[in-house]
Amino acid sequence: MNTNPRDSERISRGKRLTVDLPAGTLAALKILVAQRETTIREVVSSLLIKEIKGDAR
Repeated sequence: MNTNPRDSERISRGKRLTVDLPAGTLAALKILVAQRETTIREVVSSLLIKEIKGDAR
């Protein structure tokens, strides 16, 4: 039984959005994330926010 609320929170957040990316795109994203010392979630969230605001390049 999972009694740690943080574990169940991680699981539910992980199910919110799933995107299939081509292998090359995923590899490039992983490299970018490593270079910026961040997470895929943070990079994708940042890009989405920029796009919604109309600030995307």
